[in-house]
Amino acid sequence: MFNTKLHFPNLLLLLAASITLLFSACKKDEATEQELITKVVVHLTGTGSSLFNEEFEAEDPDGDGVWNTIPSLDIPANTVFDVHIHVYDSNEEIDDEIEAESNEHLFTYKVTGANLTVGDLSTDDNGAPFGIDSRWTSAAASAGTVRIQLIHEPIDKNAADPGGEVDFEVTFPVQIQ
Repeated sequence: MFNTKLHFPNLLLLLAASITLLFSACKKDEATEQELITKVVVHLTGTGSSLFNEEFEAEDPDGDGVWNTIPSLDIPANTVFDVHIHVYDSNEEIDDEIEAESNEHLFTYKVTGANLTVGDLSTDDNGAPFGIDSRWTSAAASAGTVRIQLIHEPIDKNAADPGGEVDFEVTFPVQIQ
C-alpha cells in the first residue's frame, strides 16, 4: 500500500521544484527582450545623376504585425538606389540597437513581379549579410511587391531560408514608372 507520510515530503519537494522551473522558464531575459516594431521606413536615394530621394513609411501603431498603412513604392525605371531601412519602436528609432546586434539580425528582401533587383547588402562584424543598407536597381516599367523581413538570430545568414525568428515582415507594393 502507498504510505503518504513517507512520500509527502518528496511530493512537496517535487512540486516546489516544478513551480520554480515553471516561473524561471517564463521570466523574460532583459538582454534579449524583443522590441515592439511599430514603423518601418524605406529610404531610397538615387545614385549618379538621379535626384530621387524619398522615404516610404509602413505603420503598425499597436505592434500586432498588422500594418495599418503600407504605401506604394513608386520609383523611376532604370535607376540605381542606395536604400536604408529605418525601424521604430513607437517614436524611437532603434536602428542603432539593431546595428549594434548586426551579428544577430538579418534583413531579407523578396521581390515579386517588379523589374527590381536587391543586392549589395551591408554586412555584420563577421562579413555575413546584414542588409539594413542595400542597393536596389530598377529596370523597365512594371508592378509587383517587395517583402522586407527582419530576422532575429538567423541560423544561416547565407541560406535561402535563414531560420530564426521574424521580428517584422512587411510587403510593399512597387510601381516602377
